[in-house]
Amino acid sequence: MDTSTVEGNSGAHPNEIDRQPIPRAEDEQLQYKIQLLLHINSILLARVIQMANSAGSDGNGNAGIPEQLQPLASQYLKRVHTNLQCISQINQGAKNVKPLILDPPQLLVQQPAQDILAKLYLLMTRVFEIW
Repeated sequence: MDTSTVEGNSGAHPNEIDRQPIPRAEDEQLQYKIQLLLHINSILLARVIQMANSAGSDGNGNAGIPEQLQPLASQYLKRVHTNLQCISQINQGAKNVKPLILDPPQLLVQQPAQDILAKLYLLMTRVFEIW
């Protein structure tokens, strides 16, 4: 067994040990931001798909999103796009970037306070303000 590698690790410079948690914490924060944005995007896309599917299930046989829901679907897709841009900037090493649209989209449900998307947008706003 080669003990030189074990001893070499235990004899690391104190400055190296002190510096390691900071990048790890930053990496964890960036990963959390990315995961949050991806989760929000998956909900936004699921709702657009739900709008399209509900239009096709009304018996008319029309594919696509009903005309009255198209502006809402467009809002959702714009948010997906800006979130993906933010993820790209984070992955390219940009610091202190945030999505261009931080307010939640108009919701289909009657009680927005109970909607998960509104809560996730609030969380996203706080996370990007603090970190």
